[in-house]
Amino acid sequence: MNASANNIKIGLAGSFTLDPITRYLKKDIENSECLVAPYNQLNQLSFKPEILLGGETDQLIILWRLEDVIPDFSNTFDALEEFINTLTQLRNNYQGTLIIGTPPYPTTAEFDCYSLQQPNKGATLYHALIQKFTKAVLSLENAYPLNFAALIDDIGHKNSYDARKWYLYKQPYSEEVWKSTSAIVSRIIKAQTTPAEKAIVLDCDNTLWGGIVGEDGLSGIEIGTDFPGSAFQDFQKHLLHLRSQGVFLTIASKNNEEDVLEVFNKHDGMALKRDNISAWQVHWNSKVDSIQAIANELNIGTDALVFIDDNPKEIAEVQERLPEVTCLLVPEETAYLPAILQNANLFDSLATTDEDRKRADMMRAETNRKSVNQSAMSEEEFIKSLALNIKVFEAEEQHLGRITQLINKTNQFNLTTIRRDKNDVEKIQADKNTLLMGMNISDRFGEYGLVGVAILEKKTDDVWNIDSLMMSCRVLGRHAETSFLAKIADAVAQNSGTALQGIYIKTTKNVLVKNLYEDHGFEKEGDNWVINVKDIKQPSSDVTLSLELNSGS
Repeated sequence: MNASANNIKIGLAGSFTLDPITRYLKKDIENSECLVAPYNQLNQLSFKPEILLGGETDQLIILWRLEDVIPDFSNTFDALEEFINTLTQLRNNYQGTLIIGTPPYPTTAEFDCYSLQQPNKGATLYHALIQKFTKAVLSLENAYPLNFAALIDDIGHKNSYDARKWYLYKQPYSEEVWKSTSAIVSRIIKAQTTPAEKAIVLDCDNTLWGGIVGEDGLSGIEIGTDFPGSAFQDFQKHLLHLRSQGVFLTIASKNNEEDVLEVFNKHDGMALKRDNISAWQVHWNSKVDSIQAIANELNIGTDALVFIDDNPKEIAEVQERLPEVTCLLVPEETAYLPAILQNANLFDSLATTDEDRKRADMMRAETNRKSVNQSAMSEEEFIKSLALNIKVFEAEEQHLGRITQLINKTNQFNLTTIRRDKNDVEKIQADKNTLLMGMNISDRFGEYGLVGVAILEKKTDDVWNIDSLMMSCRVLGRHAETSFLAKIADAVAQNSGTALQGIYIKTTKNVLVKNLYEDHGFEKEGDNWVINVKDIKQPSSDVTLSLELNSGS
């Protein structure tokens, strides 16, 4: 799948020649242009990156080898420290996103893998250098590591390294290296602005375990420490890893519910437990109906779902009736099942926020809320019973990762659907004429987390423009949108503004907010909706509401 981009400019710089990768990048990343710095001038690049690249770029890829940067391995750590300082200098002078490769295992005599002393000499040194370097890269702002070393290992050193090309052209790698590196780079760039899939819909029989529980019984299904049951167990462990990254796990099984529950609750080979499942559809109805019900329960689009089943007919029906759902057929060879999601690139994410880690648990709290809401109390009584606490605040550095996620993932409650990467968000936060606002909600059942973002631009001394306004749909109907707009107006007033203006840009998915401004007292003036901050609609008094602005705002 090609990474989508809008005339994106990619810079390339390395301790060896990088020109061969450009033809693959142009293919993998649509509308891209590559600017290549001169060979092995990383130190010079760190001072004037745009001059050596021949222009400004959005992304800058750095690939290097230890033997190029540290020619004398008797002074290894000091030389590495100097190179890290070079990268820090580059970070200070470069405005875009840095993608920095880890160096492959060196090809010099000191690191000869066939040497009998290699494990306690070269290998030990290499891993110490990698640890130090990776820690330094992770400390840089808006910089992402590219595991170039692991890529070389995967392809194999003999298949990767071309000595003749190195000595003739200062370009040491095979075409397979460049092709694979381009594919990973395109994923990193795509992940900065494109949301990953949000949920996995799982069949049970011959998917989560081997056999058919309704026929084989609890003791007859295959799941445990011996093959083939061990492959199913490892698959479940991979699913739990994805859950820890914020992916919902759900079940859609044609089965007797009590049989499936018995496996989850009683089989000691199960890594997954019932509490790990965020939505549950176990009955004899169509899988399509189950998938749509799951999407409705999680309040996400069906295009954010990945469906995994062992039955080709079930896969075919979902593909026919819900073509937007990504479908994966369980492989015939069970040994390949644990890796079915490993190479699919469906859940690419550059960072995991606190909200990601808590998302599945938050969904369980939402289930508890719904059970209360289904009682005889009215909607207003239900809202009051939640004891809502809504905090609107000016964003700080620790919020930027989650805010970037919301900007790029939110489709339905999003007034303008303008996408931005983390570098853009950092610039907005630093701009003295801009307010980057967040909204955090909690109630008696737990936290919703950071669920709202607004970007406010000062247009004149009196008027502030709502550049972007978005909110997670899971807090709709709980006075969230009214509370957010009211506190946005208060923030503008505290910055001496008297009026707010905003625009609604229609998309295929955001019809939900078509009337938001009108419903809150804004009046149409040309393309803009305008209101005096004093006239903004106020939320219910049953909500505990607060506003926090940074000093100097």
